[in-house]
Amino acid sequence: SNSLRRRLLQDIAETKQDPYPNVYLKFDDNDITKACLVLTPDRQEPLHLTISFPDRYPLIAPEIKIQSQIIHPNVFGDYICATMLNTKEGWTPAYTLKGIVIQLLSFFCSDSLEQDHGNNTINLTHYRQQITQAHGRLTNHFVCYSCRFGIDSSPTRADEMEVDSALAPTLVALPLRHPTSLSRLFTLPDEIVLAVLTELETRDILAFSEAVPSIKTMINSYDFIRIRELQCFCLKRSFLNSKLGIGISTKSGNRSLFRSEFDLLSREAFSVFGVRNSVQGVSFDNWLPMPLSRRHWNQVKTEVNACLQNVHNTATMPSHEPYHVDVLYHMMNTVVVQFSSDAEKGYAGPDERSTLSHASEKAVDAYFGLFHLLLCLATEHEEIVVSANKIIQRFMVGPRTKTQFPDLGHVLVAALICDAGLTEELTYEVIREAILRNVVWMLDAKGAGMAELAYLEPSAISRYRTKMTYAASPTSYRLIMFMKLFSSAARPPNKNLIELRDSLFDAHGAPPQGTSTRMAEDIREIHEFNTFQQFLAKMGLKELPSQSQFTAFLRRTITDSIAAGYSIMPLTQSQLFLMRQAKEPDVDIAEGVLVTYNDRRWFRNRSWRKPSFFPNRGDRDSDRNQLDDKFMNSGSGAPAPQTSNDKGDASKKDADKKDSNKDQVNDPSHYKDTFGVQKSAKTPQKAARDQEDYEAQKEHSKSGSNTHSGTGMEYVDRKNIKGDEKQKREGN
Repeated sequence: SNSLRRRLLQDIAETKQDPYPNVYLKFDDNDITKACLVLTPDRQEPLHLTISFPDRYPLIAPEIKIQSQIIHPNVFGDYICATMLNTKEGWTPAYTLKGIVIQLLSFFCSDSLEQDHGNNTINLTHYRQQITQAHGRLTNHFVCYSCRFGIDSSPTRADEMEVDSALAPTLVALPLRHPTSLSRLFTLPDEIVLAVLTELETRDILAFSEAVPSIKTMINSYDFIRIRELQCFCLKRSFLNSKLGIGISTKSGNRSLFRSEFDLLSREAFSVFGVRNSVQGVSFDNWLPMPLSRRHWNQVKTEVNACLQNVHNTATMPSHEPYHVDVLYHMMNTVVVQFSSDAEKGYAGPDERSTLSHASEKAVDAYFGLFHLLLCLATEHEEIVVSANKIIQRFMVGPRTKTQFPDLGHVLVAALICDAGLTEELTYEVIREAILRNVVWMLDAKGAGMAELAYLEPSAISRYRTKMTYAASPTSYRLIMFMKLFSSAARPPNKNLIELRDSLFDAHGAPPQGTSTRMAEDIREIHEFNTFQQFLAKMGLKELPSQSQFTAFLRRTITDSIAAGYSIMPLTQSQLFLMRQAKEPDVDIAEGVLVTYNDRRWFRNRSWRKPSFFPNRGDRDSDRNQLDDKFMNSGSGAPAPQTSNDKGDASKKDADKKDSNKDQVNDPSHYKDTFGVQKSAKTPQKAARDQEDYEAQKEHSKSGSNTHSGTGMEYVDRKNIKGDEKQKREGN
């Protein structure tokens, strides 16, 4: 193939133009697919190797053999055991010839070697000493007449010295003087200067720009360095002469998942040569073109819709948005989710600054690249914007359940291209729904296991509730903050979609300068957050709710979660009060909550185990439902553990009560305990203790009722998380 041969010639030219120290390459005069490689590791004898490039290089690795004898645990005769050369997973077309020889030099220069099998490290110096003592020193008699290895004393060094000696006479000392006129270089048109710079290595250009400020200004204004990097990692061809895009891996199922490493790959490499792995070896099955410039967009835009449709078909997902842009919604959301995951790992790692900077830089580039593609489509197809407006309108009007909006991240992405953008009102509703969806995971043992928060305390302000609600789902709230950060960075105020698109065209799809750095700083700040006040402020809310308003809102989410079908209430308020009191001894008891002897015995014996707050999911959860039903009793709570003597009398009464009480507990409107004394047979001692408990709770409820209403379920305006001061009793 011409493209593959061009890539080989390009690699050869790179090694000739920019030779690496201690590396000597001699290509066969009659066949450029064969070469001699001489490596000279520090304090070691030169090593002779041969390289043979297959016809499908760089799609498959070159064959490299060693002819010199060497003591090395990964060298067996002429075979070099290196993952890069001998495994499909270890090779990537992104490797260049120069990169290969540098890695081989490092391979033979290292003092230690990590082995894939056994996860151990070998000290090579000690290893060589052991082998030498056992078998004596190796003698090399290999001779190569092609590169004259073994004939000349040191062919590599001789060549280098010859170059050095040839250059020496040209070095002439000139007197220092200030130039009397401006160099003609600075009078040339920018296009000519840039054409000259294209022939230089990137590191030389950077050094040149540091020495000459006007050159630095020029390469920055023309985004010169970024343009050089916009090339196919396989064929090494620029976006100026090929169609570039990204590989996408697709996972179908109930929730489709799209992932990309965002390594630029040409259409030719994907379609003709079947490249299906990223630089890091991550597989993908689809290709999506990217709008890297106005010219490049005009070349690839006719293919975008078909590519997005292919992704849809692979994922077997229904298409709800025009031109299949919901794929982009999914991908942009996935970028932030993955970024949040990487940030969690990086923050806990030994070098959090560099790790977070790398994660933020990669994620920001990916997010803006996808956003640029979304903008290009939205500005050319009005129906995409119309559909985004409808998404936001439906979300604001409600209902906002998981059925209508499975992923809140998609709402935030749609807001980026809607007419109004990401407003404060929309942010309020996203926060409210996110907290509501976290309730069941906060309460259930599968999540944070904080079932005590299902108790609805009567206090106007509950610092325990506000603190522990945030502590139950910190990762979730960090993710929401990250989504808001990305959204705010992508769509600043006072810019329409066309202006945003054009600014990204000018930057070749890159985010505004400094965005990645600011993002890394924001991550470190966010990871220090442990209160809702910090969270709400970071979300950009201008007016924060008071402590009493927010306590009322959080308390209301417990009942709203049941009403939305996200959770159930498997325990009574009496039972939950005891669980809460164990964690918060000073918690107030709500009016009408009666804690009896049976309740205390039930709690003392831990009869409740791990209650499930998840809604019934059909037969697959029948065992768990039976366990839940056991404790769905009204009155003072679940029955006390029974002895063998009274099991027979109590079993019938338990069965009679079970059916009637289960309906009450699962009814979303049934948020309070039922009242009344249990009518089962009791001993006089038990009856007296229960009566004492009842009178004490009545007295406590009276004293508490002067400061707050009933069960503490205040009314909160659904349109505003701050709510109002209006309070409402929920059925006595």
